[in-house]
This record gives sequence, C-alpha cells and structure tokens, in this order.
Amino acid sequence: MSAPRPHAGGRAQRPDLLIFDVDGTLHDTFAWWAPVIRRGVELFGRREGIAVPPFDDRFAEGVVGMKDAGVWAPFLPAEHQHRWRDLRAVVLPLEIAEISSGRDYLFDGVRPLLDHLRALGVALAIASNCRAEYLEGICTGQGLRALTDWQFCLDSDGVADKTDMLRCAVAAAGAARPVMVGDREPDLEAAQALDIPFVWRANPRCDLAAAADFVWHGSPDELLGQLGLPRIS
Repeated sequence: MSAPRPHAGGRAQRPDLLIFDVDGTLHDTFAWWAPVIRRGVELFGRREGIAVPPFDDRFAEGVVGMKDAGVWAPFLPAEHQHRWRDLRAVVLPLEIAEISSGRDYLFDGVRPLLDHLRALGVALAIASNCRAEYLEGICTGQGLRALTDWQFCLDSDGVADKTDMLRCAVAAAGAARPVMVGDREPDLEAAQALDIPFVWRANPRCDLAAAADFVWHGSPDELLGQLGLPRIS
C-alpha cells in the first residue's frame, strides 16, 4: 500500500522539511524495550513491595510512542498507576544505558536515508513523545543530533504535545512543504491538526493506512519515491 490517498495529490511531493517520529519510525526500540521495561518493572516492584502483574512483549511494545502516563501507567496495578513517574525514574537509566551502549539501534537504511535527504537540501527534524533525558540519550547514543537539524520533545520550549513539536519544527525551518513521518496515533493526530501530509511507517501495533497520504514499509527508496525525491540507488 504505497499509493497516495485520492485527496493527497501532490501535497506530499518534494517536501522542504521532513519531521520524523523517533521510536518505531527511525529507531528500532523493539529490539531492546521489552526486556528493559520488564527488568525495570521488576526492580520497582521489589523496591516498593508492589505485586506487579506480568506482561508479554506485545503488551510492552503497545505503549511505544505514547506520552507520559500512557507509557508507564499500564505496567502498574490500577491502585498504583498514579506513581508512573516513580516507575519512569527507575527505568530511564536502564534505557539510557542501552541506547548508549554502542549498538546501532536505528532501523536499516535510516542513516543513509537521512544523509541523502540532507544532501538534497531537505531540512530534517525529529519529534518524540519523550522527555529531555531520553531525547539526549537518543541524540547522543544513536547519533540523531548529527543526522538532523532540529530535535523536539515534551520538554522543548513551547511544547505541550506532538502538535506543538510539529509547529515548532515548521517555524524553525521556515518550511512551506512539511511532511510528517510516524508510526503511531499521536503522529497522525499532530499532522492532521496542522494539515500536514502524513506518511505512516507501517507496523502491527496500529493501522493508520486509511488516514495516511502514503504508507512506508521501511525502504529508503520507497519513501523517497513517494515524496517525489531522487532515490539513493
């Protein structure tokens, strides 16, 4: 499903700014997230004397891309879900250690794709439903600061949600033809709020195909072709 929607026309063609979500779009969070969150939840439960219900990898992966309590509260019993910030404080150092370990967790083809887009003169921003410490870990540990022009998260100035991140990115770039690329519902909602074309990074955790201008399966040349840009090969 890589054809545009009937209404899309050329509105997603030859963008001057691409805004990428991070986890699940550029970064293969699923290569490490489930065991890390499981270890962190177990540590938190033992420390606090809380019986934390078990969960499988699919459940863990389902929260990736959500915001704040939407990420952390589902792992806690209902009566303790208000303590999601305490859980995050236990898990975050484990996350930072993993993404800073020297292992490349970006999806195959992401680095040459971003390099190619920059060579074409397309401005690049990332917008992540995370907080500043995690964003710093990703930007440093996975090299995304060097690969993009602007990086936004929930702690960025003037930001309360992903819609604000997109608005800030468009303003920073002075963009006339921005496109949002993401994998989850908050990415689509932000693009729709600003009437920005949306490319859905296909995944089994949700189905946004009907609402997307294009559906991207991960190949750099597929995305470049959809956007009317010269391919790498």
